[in-house]
Amino acid sequence: MDIVIREANEMDINNGLLEVYIEGYRFHQNGRPDIFIDLSDDELESDLINNMKNQNTLVLLRDDRVVAYLSYVIKKRHTKKLDMDQIVVLEKYRKCGYGKMLIDRVLEIGRELKCDRIEFNCWMFNTNALEAYDHMGFKHQRIQYEMKL
Repeated sequence: MDIVIREANEMDINNGLLEVYIEGYRFHQNGRPDIFIDLSDDELESDLINNMKNQNTLVLLRDDRVVAYLSYVIKKRHTKKLDMDQIVVLEKYRKCGYGKMLIDRVLEIGRELKCDRIEFNCWMFNTNALEAYDHMGFKHQRIQYEMKL
């Protein structure tokens, strides 16, 4: 089994990235249908393409197919932070350590870019993710998690 983490490119959309994106959206739609409205797969593909233009996206490939991704942006106001927007691992590949591998890579990126911390939001219905973030050492801060870098 070959695992690679790298920056996403347009070719990844049809090599599993869209599937991962849709699965993540549908999971959130199930948890908060009032916010994650019912969009078609075509609309979600357009949303993914737009997100890739405005955010950095890492993909995790298993045997040359995308099975997970993480998107983030660097923000600077008073301090410089890495703001993680989304992380999704296909359900059948969860509990394999792929999410942690992506987060470890984004922590490296944050350190390389001299960010002070990483921040992100997590929905309260996503209890598995909440437990994983706590286990990795992230601290609750407002309704966001934060880790000093």
